[in-house]
Amino acid sequence: MPTPASVLVFGRDDQLVYTRSLILERAGFRVHTASSIPDLQQLLSEPAMDVMVLCHSLSHQDCDEALLLAHEHWPDIQTIALVTGSSDCGSTFTDSMMQASEGPARLIDAVRNL
Repeated sequence: MPTPASVLVFGRDDQLVYTRSLILERAGFRVHTASSIPDLQQLLSEPAMDVMVLCHSLSHQDCDEALLLAHEHWPDIQTIALVTGSSDCGSTFTDSMMQASEGPARLIDAVRNL
């Protein structure tokens, strides 16, 4: 049986991070969460992450710093930015972007497709 993909969900809104992590865990992924840059830095000692989901609750600076840290420590990590009309987290350095409102099934599909 293949090892499930390891997913990092990073965002400032604890409820959104919790909900998204629960959805991804139930879909069979190994999920880690972070709600601040220091939380993210503590996870850098973990084995390679496969996918990082960046929540629309992050500032542009948080997104950029998270992407830099993640790619530095896990060079092959794939990234998905969840965006809204007012989101700052839609960097051209992400591998994929999707509307945060597209729902759980679309998030699961996006993670599986990376």
